[in-house]
Amino acid sequence: MPVRLIVVCVSLVALLLPSAAARADNPLLEAFVGANDAYSIRLQDANGTRVTHLDAGTYTLKVHDLSTVHNFHLAGPGVDMATAVEEAQEATWAVTFTDGTYTYVCDAHSSIMRGTFTVGAVSSKLTILAGTNTVMVAVNDRTRTDNFHLTGPGVNKKTGIAFHGRATWKLALQGGRYVYRSDAHKKVRGAFSVPSTPYPRGPN
Repeated sequence: MPVRLIVVCVSLVALLLPSAAARADNPLLEAFVGANDAYSIRLQDANGTRVTHLDAGTYTLKVHDLSTVHNFHLAGPGVDMATAVEEAQEATWAVTFTDGTYTYVCDAHSSIMRGTFTVGAVSSKLTILAGTNTVMVAVNDRTRTDNFHLTGPGVNKKTGIAFHGRATWKLALQGGRYVYRSDAHKKVRGAFSVPSTPYPRGPN
């Protein structure tokens, strides 16, 4: 019976610093929140694809805050930018991303209206074998100033800070929370959770 694969991408990544003004030649990102007062929030690229990972650099972010009961709040290392909850408004921000992790939320409904994305050089791809909690982790470490360090129940694996290249790990994950970070810059980090029961097996 062939094993079906579920692919989840995780990246270790980003600091965000506001730029003085947006530039027309910067890559475009768009944020949408609260259309028709719906509990929806989204960050997408110029092709309409939801943002989960970005290369480092300066971007123009257009925020479409369409509701007077929601807002768009982008936060992370070095950045704290938000529209007002009580106003519907359009905003354009110029932001410069380096390695780190960012969160965007509606402050009024942060538990259900939120998203995250990462930026930068070190990334990993987890290939989860259906019906098990066994994963193959492919790490692509493209910097000699950070590393990829994954910890959680039963796991403590890392590349060296000076290491530059690829590594593949086969891991048996347990139910619980896992953290990935750079040991050189502790604020460069992210996390994910694994269910206590094995991942469901897909159809044959």
